[in-house]
Amino acid sequence: MAIFREESNLGRLMFMQPDPNTQYIAYIWFDYNLHLMKSLQEGDFVAIQSFSSDSFKDHYVILQIVKKMPHHFALPTDLKGYPGFLMEAAKSASQDWITQVDSSTEDTTKIVCEAIPINMGFYWENSEEDTIKSLKEDFSLPMPGKEVKILSYEFMEKILNKGMNPNSLGITEIGYLQHNENIKILLNIENLIRMHFGIFGFTGAGKSNLISTLISKIMENSPEGTKIVIFDIMGEYLTLLIDMLIKYPKSKIIGIGRGTFVEDLYKYYNNERTLKPDVERISLLNKAVKTILNTNLYPKRLLPHKQKFVEPIKKLIERRAFMVYEAIRNKTIDDIFIEAGLESINIASGDKERIENILKKYSGKPAYKVADLVLRDIEALKSNKSNTAKFKNQLKRLLRQPFITIHDENIFISIEEIISELNSKYKAIYIIQSHDPDELKKFVHELSSSLYEDRRNTGRILPLVSFILDEADEFIPQDVYAKGESKTSRQAVEMLARRGRKFGIGVGIATQRVVYLDTNIMAQPHTYFISKLPRVSDRERISEAFAMSGNTFEQTFRFRKGDWLLVSHDATGLEAIPFPIHTDNAEERIIKFLLNYQS
Repeated sequence: MAIFREESNLGRLMFMQPDPNTQYIAYIWFDYNLHLMKSLQEGDFVAIQSFSSDSFKDHYVILQIVKKMPHHFALPTDLKGYPGFLMEAAKSASQDWITQVDSSTEDTTKIVCEAIPINMGFYWENSEEDTIKSLKEDFSLPMPGKEVKILSYEFMEKILNKGMNPNSLGITEIGYLQHNENIKILLNIENLIRMHFGIFGFTGAGKSNLISTLISKIMENSPEGTKIVIFDIMGEYLTLLIDMLIKYPKSKIIGIGRGTFVEDLYKYYNNERTLKPDVERISLLNKAVKTILNTNLYPKRLLPHKQKFVEPIKKLIERRAFMVYEAIRNKTIDDIFIEAGLESINIASGDKERIENILKKYSGKPAYKVADLVLRDIEALKSNKSNTAKFKNQLKRLLRQPFITIHDENIFISIEEIISELNSKYKAIYIIQSHDPDELKKFVHELSSSLYEDRRNTGRILPLVSFILDEADEFIPQDVYAKGESKTSRQAVEMLARRGRKFGIGVGIATQRVVYLDTNIMAQPHTYFISKLPRVSDRERISEAFAMSGNTFEQTFRFRKGDWLLVSHDATGLEAIPFPIHTDNAEERIIKFLLNYQS
C-alpha cells in the first residue's frame, strides 16, 4: 500500500496562523496544474515533516485540507485599475489554467490551500507496513517551508477507520468520503447511540433522509434488542421507515391521543372481529388504508410510487402496529383533579367543598371510565368565581372525550407496556406521533423519565435505546424560546443527555435552527452530522460545542444533498476531527423495497 500519492504533486507549507479551536491553520501552496486542481479535494490529508523529526527518522504530522482555491498572481487583487488593462490581464492569464494540464510551467499560478491538524502523525520507515504501525496521536508542529505530500487514498482510509473492524457486530458503513466512494466510512453504533448524536442542516439538506438511513444502518448492524424511538412531530416517518417497520414485526406507530389517527382506522379495529362476511371487513380495511395513504407525507421522489405503499400499510394495520396511548387511561379521577389544580388554585371555600364532594363520589375510579359522569356533575356546579371557572376549564380539558369511541381495548398501549417492550430482546422501531404537539412533548417527558427510572432501579443497561427528536428545537429550546410543554420535554431530554448513557439510553437531535437549542443539551452529543447552515449564529454554536474552526464550515456551502461533515469523539476512527462524507439516499432504499415487496 502506497503512503503518498504522486511525488510530482508536492506542495510547500508557506505560513501558519494560531487558531483557538484547531491549534493552528496552515497555508499551503501547490504548483498549479489542471490534473491536480481536479484531484486535490477538500477533505484530503497531507503530511508535512514536523519538529519531532530526528537524525534517525523523518517524522510527519498529518493535516486535512479544508479550503482549496486556484490563484493567479498576475491577476489584480481588486478591480480598481483601468478596465481595459484589467480585462486584458484576465484574458491573458486565463490561458494558463488550460495549458498547464499535467505539470506546472508558470510561477504565477498556484493552488492555495488552508489545512488544519488532525492530531495524528507517523514516522517514515523503510517499510510501508512499519509506517502504518507508527501511526499515532500527535500534536507536534510542522516545519514551515517544508514539502507537503498528499496521502494516498488507501492510507487515508486506514486513518479514518483506525481501530474499526468492518466485520465486527456493531460496526456499520455509514457512507463514503465525499469525493471518493472507494473510501468507506465506518461507524460504531453503540458509541453513536450511547454517547448521543446531532444532525444539523438547513431546509433541504436531507435531515429526515439521513435519520432514515441512520436508523436503517443501526437496525441492521446493531446488537440484539436495539430499539429506536423517534418522536415524529411532522408525521413523515411512516413513509421514510416503511421498510424497517415491515422488516421488524414488533415495531409500532404509537399515537398520543386517539385524535392522532384517522377515524377509518378505528372503525376497522372496532369491527374487525365481528364483521361477516369477510367482504365487509376487507372493505373497511381498504378504506382505512386509503385514508392513511392520502394523509401521509411523501418526499418528491416517492410520490410516483405512492400506490405501492398500499400493501405495506395494509400489513401494518392487520398486524396491529398502530396503537394509541392516552395518559388518562393510566390515571384515577383523583389524579385528574389534582392535575387540574384542586390543591394549587385558590378556589373559594364553598366551591372547593362542592368540588371535593364530586371527587369523593368517583374517588379511586379510572378517569377514562367515569369522565362523562364527572363532566356532567362539574357542569352542574354553578359559580361566578374566576378561580372556580379556571379549575373547571382545566378539568374539562383533561377529561374531554375524543371524536370517536374505541370499543377494542387492545388498540391501547400503556407506558408500562412500552417500557417492557423497550427492555425486551427483540429489535423494534417506535414512531411516536400526535395531532397535538404539546401532548407529544408531554409524552417525551413521561416515557423518558419512566424508562430512566426503571433502568436506574433495576440496574439494567441493555438493550440500547435511542430517543430521536426530529425538529429538536420544538422539544429542547432555550428558556427564551420555550412555549407550551417545551419546558417539560426539555427537562426530560436534558436528564437523558446527562445521565442516560450509563443505562444504555441515548439521544439523537435534529434541527435546522441550532441557535434555538438548549445549550446544556447541545454540549452533550459526541457525534455531529453537519450540512449547510447559512446563519452565522448556528455555525458559531457548533464551533463552540466541538471546538471547530469557522473555516471548516466553508466546504459545507458546496454540499449537495447527502453530503455531511461528520465529527465524533468516539463513534469514528478519527477522533474529534470533522471530515466530509456522502451517505446513502433513503429514498432509493425505500423505492427498492416497494418494487420488491410481496405481502
